[in-house]
Amino acid sequence: MSRSTDSNAGDGAVDQATYSPGVEPWLKISLAAFVPLALAFYLPDEFQAYLFVAGGLLVLAGIAALIRQEMRGSGDARA
Repeated sequence: MSRSTDSNAGDGAVDQATYSPGVEPWLKISLAAFVPLALAFYLPDEFQAYLFVAGGLLVLAGIAALIRQEMRGSGDARA
């Protein structure tokens, strides 16, 4: 009997671990774009172009994730 209770508790723990109520996935990607952009100011000049490209690609990936999320309709479930 305790075995079924443990399995139910485990399922709920998995659901809680995968659910992030505070930050949207596209926002995480967009915020991650600031890391290479900030590093570009502190690292040598030969890395700047690569870091700016990486930051730009992360911004574009964040925008694409936002558009994809809105197309799926999960944006309506938040409101």
